[in-house]
Amino acid sequence: MKVLIARADGQRTCGPCAGYPDPYACPICAAASSPHIGDFCDRCAVADHLTTFISGLPPEPAAQLGPLHQALLTAESPRTVLTWLRNSQSARLLRDIAASGQPLTHADLDTLAVSTGRGGAQSTDYLRSLLVAYGILPDRDEHLAGIERHLARALQRHPQYAPVLRPYVRWSVLPRARRRAARSPSTRGRTTWAATRMNAAVDFLQHLATLGVSLDKATQHQVDQWLAGGPTTRYEMRDFLVWATRRGHCTELTVPHRSKAEPELLDEDTHWDLLQQCLHDEELPLDVRVAGSLLLLFGQHLSRIVTLTTAHLDTTDGRTTLRLDDTPIRLPDPLDRLLCRLAEQQLHHGWAATSSSWLFPGARPGSHRSTGPLSRALAAHGISVRPSRATALIQLAQDMPPAVLAPLLGMHIITAQAWRRRTGSDWTAYLQARRRAPGITRTPHVQ
Repeated sequence: MKVLIARADGQRTCGPCAGYPDPYACPICAAASSPHIGDFCDRCAVADHLTTFISGLPPEPAAQLGPLHQALLTAESPRTVLTWLRNSQSARLLRDIAASGQPLTHADLDTLAVSTGRGGAQSTDYLRSLLVAYGILPDRDEHLAGIERHLARALQRHPQYAPVLRPYVRWSVLPRARRRAARSPSTRGRTTWAATRMNAAVDFLQHLATLGVSLDKATQHQVDQWLAGGPTTRYEMRDFLVWATRRGHCTELTVPHRSKAEPELLDEDTHWDLLQQCLHDEELPLDVRVAGSLLLLFGQHLSRIVTLTTAHLDTTDGRTTLRLDDTPIRLPDPLDRLLCRLAEQQLHHGWAATSSSWLFPGARPGSHRSTGPLSRALAAHGISVRPSRATALIQLAQDMPPAVLAPLLGMHIITAQAWRRRTGSDWTAYLQARRRAPGITRTPHVQ
C-alpha cells in the first residue's frame, strides 16, 4: 500500500508511478509509513522496538521471550502491537522484570500483584495471561492463585492475625476450592467466595480488637451485636467461626444461616418468548443467543456457561449433544446449530488472540469471558439472568426427579431436591416404578 501523492492522466497515483520518490514510504520495506511513528511503517516500527528491547536483555530472559517476540512480529494488527509496546503498563512491567536478568516466573508476578494497587494487579494479570498463552510460563489455575494472593494482601495489612487467618485459609478454604476446581473449571466467583470469608473473618477480629477482647474470649453476645450492626455479608463469618471452634481457637459461637429469599420468576409467556427470540432472532449476537438459550432452557449459571469448551460438544451421526455434567444432552434444533456455529466461529480479541477451545473466549489471551460483560449483554437484550435461570429450573424440576436432574445439569443432589420442593411435585410414584422395573435389584437394608 502506498500513499497517493501525485496525478497521472488525471488519476491519483503514488509518487514512484508518477516518477517521484515517495516521501511517505518506509525506508525498510517501502510500505506506507505510520502516521504515529513517522519514518517507519507499523510492522517495521514493531520490529525496531523489539530489536531494541531484546538486544538490551541478558541472554536467558531474551531466549525465554523468543515465542512472544515472534508472535509480536507476525501479529495481524501491528499498529495495535505498537500501541501496546509504547503505552501499556503491562509492557513496561515486562521490560522491568526481564531487565533484572532473572527468568520470568509466576512468583515474580505474584509479588508484583500483591505489592501494587488494583490497576497494577490488572496489568500484571494481563501480562501473565500473555506469557502463559505463548508458553513462556506454565499454565495454572489463576482463580485458586487469586485466593492465595488475597490472603497475602490481608496478612500484609494485618500481620497480627496470621496465626489464625493463615491456617484457616490454607487448611479449610483452599482445600474446598481445590476440590471444586477438580470437578469444574474455576471462575472469578470462586475467588470472590473465598475473599468474602477472609474479609468477614478479618473484620470480626478487628471488631474484637477494638473491644480489647481476644478470639478465645469472645462471647455469643459480642457476635450477635456485631452481626446486627452491619451488612448481611457479615454472616459469611460463620464459616470462620465453625473452623475456629473445631480447632479450639474460641468457645462454641453460633452464626445462623442466612435465609434465602424465594427466587423471582418470569411468567410463562415471557419465558418462552425470550427463548424463541434467542433460538430464531438472527439480529441478536450469536453469543447472546447461545448463552440466553442455555440459561432459559437448562437454567445454567453464567459461571458455568462461560467455561464451556468445544470438548463439551459432540456430534455423532448428525446428532449434537452437550455435556454439562455426566449425562450428555441431545440438543434440539436450532440450538444444536447455534452451538456448532459458535464453536466454529474464530473470535479474535486484540492482537494477542491465540487458538482457544473456549466457546466464550475472553479479552485476555487464553481466558474465557467474564460473567459480568455477558450478563450485561443479556440484560441489554431484555434477558434478566436470575429470573430466567430460576424459571427454567422450576420447570425442569416439575418434569424430572432430582436423581435425574442433578447429573443432567451438573448440580448437587441437595440443590436439585431444593428446586423440587419449590415446585411441590411428588415423585414417590416415579421412584416406586423404578423399584419395580425389571433388572433393578434392591440391596436389603442391614440393621
